[in-house]
Amino acid sequence: MTMTDPEREALETWHAERRERLAANLLAGRPAEFAAPGQLDQRLVAWARDLTLTRGRNLILTGPVGTGKTWAVWHAAERAVRHGYEGRVAITTAARFRRVVAPSTADPAEFSRYTDAGLLAIDDLAAARLSEWDMDHLGELVDARWADQRPTVVTSNVTDLRTLLGPRISSRLAHNAVTVEMTGPDRRRKP
Repeated sequence: MTMTDPEREALETWHAERRERLAANLLAGRPAEFAAPGQLDQRLVAWARDLTLTRGRNLILTGPVGTGKTWAVWHAAERAVRHGYEGRVAITTAARFRRVVAPSTADPAEFSRYTDAGLLAIDDLAAARLSEWDMDHLGELVDARWADQRPTVVTSNVTDLRTLLGPRISSRLAHNAVTVEMTGPDRRRKP
């Protein structure tokens, strides 16, 4: 069945409005500090554009403190949604992840939300000391996401994820991943 021009136009309008609603939902949770404009690295632009076409394409951002990794995650996720990525996006920090899996404050529903998210970003992996308990849960999370080909984004001040996370977790994260090492001065410090 061939679409008429008005039908095609209506469908395109519906898709554009849906993308805008998804972007608005994502941006409603974005901290104000990360709303600042800026130039997104072209590798991240390409990753965001290709996310709708490539299942399970992870993203690893490493670099010193203050080089804009967290800002880049929020802007890359927004680009992906505006390019048509329709999966649920969850962005969290390593510290929040630790609270979600900690025995005294465990939140199985939140852990499942992370596991099932279309796109999950875990920010500042090296900032929180991950215990053996945390690493077991992170391994379970990464393994499930890798097996289901759900993209995972991690940011870390440590460039050697193998040393930080061990061979199993780092291998799954690095599989088919775009890795970008961000450089430059701490953007939070005034010159």
